[in-house]
Amino acid sequence: MQTLTHTREVIRELVQTNAFVELNRYFDSLEARWYQAPPGEFPAYLSAVESHLLVDPDQGDRALSQVLRAWIDACPRAYHPQVVMGFYCLSRACQVDHGGARTPARWLAIEQMCETATAHLLRALARSQRPVAAAIGLQLLSARFREPGWLVELFNEQPARFRPSTHADVEVQEAAAPYLVRHGVMPLAELPRMLPDGLEPRTERQEPQAYWLSQALAARPGCFEAIKAHALYLLQDRRGQVESIERLVNMPACRGWSEPLRNALRWMAVEARLKRPSAERPSAVAKYQQLFEDWAVRPLRPRETAVLLAWRGALQASVWGDHDKALADFTQSLACPADLGGIQALGPPLRHLVITALTRSTAHEQALLNTAILRLSDGRSHAAACALRAAGHHFGLWGLARSGDQAKRWLTIAIKRQRAGQAPGLKILELARLLWSHDRHEVAYYLLQGGAEQALSGAALSLFELHQGEWSDTPGRYRDCEVAEQWLLRAVQTGSRQAKYRLACLQMQGGTNLGDREKMLEVRRLLIDALGNAQTNACARLHLGILLRQFGQPRERAEAVAYLLSLVEHPDSAIAARASAELGLAWMQGQGTRRQSRYAAIEWVTHAASLRPGDTAIEDIHAEVLNSRNRVRTLFTQYGAALFRGTLRPSELPPKPGLDRPASRLEAR
Repeated sequence: MQTLTHTREVIRELVQTNAFVELNRYFDSLEARWYQAPPGEFPAYLSAVESHLLVDPDQGDRALSQVLRAWIDACPRAYHPQVVMGFYCLSRACQVDHGGARTPARWLAIEQMCETATAHLLRALARSQRPVAAAIGLQLLSARFREPGWLVELFNEQPARFRPSTHADVEVQEAAAPYLVRHGVMPLAELPRMLPDGLEPRTERQEPQAYWLSQALAARPGCFEAIKAHALYLLQDRRGQVESIERLVNMPACRGWSEPLRNALRWMAVEARLKRPSAERPSAVAKYQQLFEDWAVRPLRPRETAVLLAWRGALQASVWGDHDKALADFTQSLACPADLGGIQALGPPLRHLVITALTRSTAHEQALLNTAILRLSDGRSHAAACALRAAGHHFGLWGLARSGDQAKRWLTIAIKRQRAGQAPGLKILELARLLWSHDRHEVAYYLLQGGAEQALSGAALSLFELHQGEWSDTPGRYRDCEVAEQWLLRAVQTGSRQAKYRLACLQMQGGTNLGDREKMLEVRRLLIDALGNAQTNACARLHLGILLRQFGQPRERAEAVAYLLSLVEHPDSAIAARASAELGLAWMQGQGTRRQSRYAAIEWVTHAASLRPGDTAIEDIHAEVLNSRNRVRTLFTQYGAALFRGTLRPSELPPKPGLDRPASRLEAR
């Protein structure tokens, strides 16, 4: 830990003074110490190569990329600036990949970042006799994504031609560009014409990941970091993880390793599967208890010991309710001399440590939480720890000095880390809800408001819900409909699909004149925008069906029926029932259906009532269709509907239990 802290301080001092020649020499000295140390005993070198030590995290990606380009310009023939830039581009590709679904634009941006990373790493290969770090970078890239097509062509002794950007539509290219700009990654201007001299040939059947592993081990036999990268690749396949890792541990390259280092590889398979068991499943709890007992007696490095103790402490606190033992485990975990701020597996236990400290607010718990906040925020992986540090400085909590500047700085860092996918186990909004549930209302509100002001996803919507009184035990001073509406509009402006759905619902319920075509289309746009969100998709379709059935033009009413038909077998009975009831109204009034049919209307509302007995909205629609307020009229309605049933297709009637769904209804989905 002292080595890593000292390394960070030296690197940042050299960067701040633009002493890039000296920075290059310092990286060379780190590499020399890494070669001299036993395998796995000098992690500071690879941490430096990964680029995150160069600048403060609150300076942002563009500042870091500018530093790297300045370093390359100052040392154009040097090895390390190319390696670090390659790792930087790869890590930003991982961030973009983590940030959402792989849309064509997002995937193109990822591929372009991987192209740039590959080009820098290939240049590095040509500038060192033992380019192990560069080989590890290419190893990680090929394991997580895929090599650029032009690199495969070069290995096949063909001209480098294939680029993903040449096969993408102009619209996709334009949508991908902001990802690169945001992270300061330059698209590759020119393709390499040949592979670096001295690089061994690669057969078509040889996997890229295995090839780069062999290159790294040829330059440094027994390299722990290269074999660890291969283990990460193996862990992507959930079948036979333990067996694959055990075969890796027993390969000749690992024979000179210490037992703690060998166990570090084995622990990777365990860590990948760690998940807090439910107290209601005693067998799962017993398995974890046995797992921790078995590993507690094995020789481990401080890093693995810290994770083991933290998870055991979380289990003690959340499942067994033994807070004293939990605190003892947490204390020992935080005392381990390892880079805790870079260990993502410590995220879930942090949640339980926070709960313990909030529940038992003695001096010992507060001091322990202070240690956790400082150690976990002093890294790159824990947005929640940074948010706690911000709140601590703002309110003078948990042994942190009150400081508005520090509070602002750490909240910004927390939000940047969460956006970069560095919020394992506990995100900022989850932390706010946790604090709220333990009556730390002002602290929770501070995090929500600060997050909303920096456009943190979900923060403004959470403030809307809070001011609406939707959060549990909301004090009266927070309930304010006008303020709630302001935050909802802020959330809509940030593009929140859930917020757009909520605003559309409020406008449909709140007296908006939807007979006005412009206002109806505005609500329709909000609902259509909400369709892409998993949490609001079905409800948005339902409200689109209701809106267009009532206020749409003939073609739009047909769309309404299609929306409603797609929901009649939804697993949520409330959604399925309301969709069925609305179809009953559509058939009764001939709105978007093939023709008007009271019989079909009765069938649909009866089906809806069977799905949700006692639902007042369904009962009202059922009564409207059957004329239920007058028994005589009800009988005439049912008799007339049966008499004039006409020809109805199976897909136009409710689904029958136990029968296959008609093809046309499936198509409506």
